[in-house]
Amino acid sequence: MNHTGRIAVVTGAADGIGRSVAENLAGAGHTVISLDIRPRDGADIPQIACDVADPASVADAFGQVEREYGPVQILVNNAGISPAAPNGRAVLIEEMTDADWRRVLSVNLDGVFHCCRAALPAMKRSGWGRIVNFSSQGGRMRSMLSGAHYAASKAGLFGFTRVLAGQCGQSGITANCIAPGRIETEQSDQFALDDYVSQIPVGRLGRPGDIAAATRYLVSEEAGFVTGAIIDVNGGFFMP
Repeated sequence: MNHTGRIAVVTGAADGIGRSVAENLAGAGHTVISLDIRPRDGADIPQIACDVADPASVADAFGQVEREYGPVQILVNNAGISPAAPNGRAVLIEEMTDADWRRVLSVNLDGVFHCCRAALPAMKRSGWGRIVNFSSQGGRMRSMLSGAHYAASKAGLFGFTRVLAGQCGQSGITANCIAPGRIETEQSDQFALDDYVSQIPVGRLGRPGDIAAATRYLVSEEAGFVTGAIIDVNGGFFMP
């Protein structure tokens, strides 16, 4: 796959999927900057502290990226939170507080809006851009363990991405959404997974590299005719 090096921002790249995506894109020749509220281990990829839920923090971070590296051409919105299910069950809607609801929506949905808004002017000026938003199969299916706030935030990204693609296509910008299945990360061992894995046609959990590979394609020159798409990367667990 032929890549031209671009300036790429990956949010939530301190570990897990975001870290794998950042390393993969750097390996493809892009200049990658990690935006995360937490420090990232190692210094191989530049990092800037950023809280995507805070529009001022996002504006400052994107301003710093442009001053130090150049205008952002690739944006991967990976930052997100999935509240742990207390006592093995999701918080019921009638038990959910306003703070519970807003915390998840502010990161998972508002954060994507903040970052896209910050990145779009430079992409439009250059006439080229790639945006990849990370949703979840929890936005496609009943999500008992994650809760209504998580499902709503992830489902909202589908509509947001399609509108974004429609508005930006004439400017040479594509926008797509990846919906991962269960991915094996350092947090995976807290779940009972045997029954889950038995329902996946490929017979294993996903790996961060699976999501990174799909992202690498979507931000490539070759994917210029792919926009407004929802890409399910789940081993066949969910087939719409």
